[in-house]
Amino acid sequence: MRRNERGFSLIEVVVALALLAGVLISIAGLFVVGARQVESGRESTEALSVARGIIEQINKWGFHQTYELFGADGAAATYTWDTRTVTDPPTTGMGKWQPMLAQKIPGAYATITVTSIGPGTPPVLNATRAMRVVVTVRWAERLRQRQVQLATVRM
Repeated sequence: MRRNERGFSLIEVVVALALLAGVLISIAGLFVVGARQVESGRESTEALSVARGIIEQINKWGFHQTYELFGADGAAATYTWDTRTVTDPPTTGMGKWQPMLAQKIPGAYATITVTSIGPGTPPVLNATRAMRVVVTVRWAERLRQRQVQLATVRM
């Protein structure tokens, strides 16, 4: 080999290409992780949006309608309903909740829990002056279960 020749040897080029390949593979892995995070964020945002819509719809009802429209008599301190099984009385809009969830997040469903609030032992709902309404949206994301909760207090 002559000493006055300029350029890179074959070994230097192979090492440089190996380093470049390692860096590019690492960067490609970041794109995969980023895409998963974006999808997870989209689903969380959609779930929160639906939960907020349910809360807003319930807030339009009268105080006692909060449980009566679900078919409850208010004789208990807590009731929980599932959007997959709720029936839709006329003009409530409840029948739209599950199809909206299924369209935005396949396999998702919501539960609505209405709980009496009061000093000491909470009174039954038909005798209370305040209640907490909690909407929980649940769905599966790959191999893990996810949920978003939104709550309000009605007086």
